[in-house]
Amino acid sequence: MIIGVTGLIGSGKGAVATMLVARSFIRFGCSDIIAEEVRTRGLEVTRAHLIMVGNEIREREGSDALARRIIAKIQVGNNYVVEGFRNIAEVKAFRELPDFLLLGVAAGKQRRMHWVFDRKRVGDPNTLAEFDALEQRDFLQFTPHGQQNALCFALSDYYLSNEGTLAELRTQLFAALHQGTKAPVSL
Repeated sequence: MIIGVTGLIGSGKGAVATMLVARSFIRFGCSDIIAEEVRTRGLEVTRAHLIMVGNEIREREGSDALARRIIAKIQVGNNYVVEGFRNIAEVKAFRELPDFLLLGVAAGKQRRMHWVFDRKRVGDPNTLAEFDALEQRDFLQFTPHGQQNALCFALSDYYLSNEGTLAELRTQLFAALHQGTKAPVSL
């Protein structure tokens, strides 16, 4: 089984992926693939460099380039969680694989802002204005080789509301997995 996770910044994509890793899923992140390239170029791994290099990779190798790089690492017989779909071509590439489900994680703006400010990742916004600008760019951009978060989210098979507790999110996650697969899922 391959589970894709998409959503806005700070929505809880990482929390969902961590829950699956705890159940022996192998985790891949689209941004991890880009970070490898950023380091190869001798650049600091920042959100700005990740976006710039990710867009360049998609433009040079095709909009599904990141997906193809991850798919090449997948081995039959294992379960995977792939976090951070940003372009619909990536989703389409994974749709060609059997047992792929895309989960959209949603949380309100105030909660997401609080979580993003608290986690203090390099490149994360520190002010409301920075958060708003990042959210607008990430969610409302529709260039062929760029960020298409809104479109990826719209392609989700199931939506998880991250407005409650982690236990509630976990319950929704496992219900979606049981509902979305033909084979029994032992979680």
